[in-house]
Amino acid sequence: MKTRTYLFLMAAAILIPVVLAFWIGVSMLLDWERESRIRRVQETARATALVVDREIAVAEVLLRTIANSESLADQNYPRVYRLAKRLNGEAGMTWTTLVDDETRPIFNTLMPFGTTLAGTSRPYAADVLRSGRTRVSGYFLGPTSGRSVVSVDVPSPPDQGKRYVVSQIFDARYFERVFAASALEPTWLVGIFDANGVTIARNKGGAHSAGKPMHPEMRAAASAVGSGVLRHTTHEGVEVYGIYTRSAVSGWTIVIGVPVAEIESAARTAALYATMALIVLMGLAIFVAVFLGNKLSAALQQAGSVANSLARGAVARPRPTRVDEVDALLDGLHFTSQALSRESAARQALQHEREQLLLSEQRARRVAEAQSRAKDGFLAMLGHELRNPLAAISGAMSVLEMQNLKPELAANARDISRRQMRHLTRIVDDLLDVQRILSGKIVLQQAPVDLGEVLRACVEAKRLVDNGCHHWNVDLAPAWVEGDRTRLEQVVDNLLHNAIKYTPAGGSIAVRCHVEGTMVLVEVRDTGVGIAPELLPVIFDVLVQGPTSIDRAQGGLGLGLALVKELTALHGGKVSVHSDGHGKGCTFTVGFPLRAGGAPQAPAAAQRPTLDPA
Repeated sequence: MKTRTYLFLMAAAILIPVVLAFWIGVSMLLDWERESRIRRVQETARATALVVDREIAVAEVLLRTIANSESLADQNYPRVYRLAKRLNGEAGMTWTTLVDDETRPIFNTLMPFGTTLAGTSRPYAADVLRSGRTRVSGYFLGPTSGRSVVSVDVPSPPDQGKRYVVSQIFDARYFERVFAASALEPTWLVGIFDANGVTIARNKGGAHSAGKPMHPEMRAAASAVGSGVLRHTTHEGVEVYGIYTRSAVSGWTIVIGVPVAEIESAARTAALYATMALIVLMGLAIFVAVFLGNKLSAALQQAGSVANSLARGAVARPRPTRVDEVDALLDGLHFTSQALSRESAARQALQHEREQLLLSEQRARRVAEAQSRAKDGFLAMLGHELRNPLAAISGAMSVLEMQNLKPELAANARDISRRQMRHLTRIVDDLLDVQRILSGKIVLQQAPVDLGEVLRACVEAKRLVDNGCHHWNVDLAPAWVEGDRTRLEQVVDNLLHNAIKYTPAGGSIAVRCHVEGTMVLVEVRDTGVGIAPELLPVIFDVLVQGPTSIDRAQGGLGLGLALVKELTALHGGKVSVHSDGHGKGCTFTVGFPLRAGGAPQAPAAAQRPTLDPA
């Protein structure tokens, strides 16, 4: 018999049992719909907890980078401070602190290095060092920032001698981005609470809620079981289902409060439609049996279609059939298809992550190979640079050993020896200076220096060496800075030497020094060979030169501009370069902070030291 016949017989023989079964089905539907929506919210809560755990894990990785750095082992706190500054996240929302094994704060990247920090000790550091494990704190008020914060604390390795605790501090408002990244409905109340039940962040009224205790009923439930559901009334007087879960990494509890009306509204709507259908059934049993027979047949066909779509991996959105059992089946199939789709997306994301990790490993390998090639090239270049002057010196010595040597030949041989010895000395000095700077062992002898006077002396020396091969245009103004005169002369000398070396005879070299705002700017412009666009981003790196071979004419180890960059940075300045391309010359600009108060003694009449163009 067909479905319609069975429905007719059921309507005639068991109408009352059907009514009872109907109400049971409605009740089950209500429970199922409620549990289904709660499960979806639970997934959202777990996803939010994973996002929080990810933020903490990223912070821990960055902190371990600092804790295991050589700079920290060498107690080079300024360099550790700069490293922490670079590794900090969103400006103003996260910062890094360093505490030694005597619980004394060393620096806080929220403040300039050297600033005296509030409080004389950080007691938590002793517990972190004693345990040797990463600690995720609860809510507290930062002694320096005065804000509502939490922290991730990582101890340094025990084999480094003096030990430290490196901490990443999060402003409580930082976790509002977690709410923005999660699929949260506007009516939901979401909160993050620490292990003691104190509010860290909240999506509504977070600024006023931070630091307040969790709802007593919710705290009792969360303390007893790590995750679950509690129906209660919030502080705002809203009755909600509180879905909570505990983070395995931090021990924090994430609570999502969904209004009861929102959870049960869809189920109540479905129950209302079913009740109306029951009234029609009781009045017109036979007609309804036939009608529902057709509807049931269509609904079953649609369920079969949805099941086939699920088998193909497609996400099908079924249309309501007004048959509760079939609608429940269709909803179940739909939710199942969504779950399978999310799982597939997660697998694809993991595959993409694996591919990205492989690409990162390949890039790292290429960088290591490039560094190895650069080392080999540098050694070959160094051998060539040392061989040439040594060969010239050896030849000059051979000439001097000749009998009956003419005086002019002897003088020429001695000039060659002196010139090549100066070249060797420059190479060795550059190597030693770069090594000292990169290892942080260079010490500046700070004093007031007139940078215009330094430039004037260096230009005069270079013009004597240049012997009229280039046209010089010099414009120098008095400009006082605080620095090491010897190192400033080294910066200027390298720039002028670079301009002479790469500018053909007959070209022009312009040198300018002037004050602009709070900076002293030095410009060295030439009409030489210029710089290719691909070299501009790396021209100040160690061992970087233009496209020259081992037997190139210019020579040099590619250390001059690297010294300029590092020495300028040690003086608190910065250097930049501009070139329109090959053969179009280039301009180097170096900026130093202007000395506060200007010259140490006010001169009777300030004059502008200017050299006439040659």
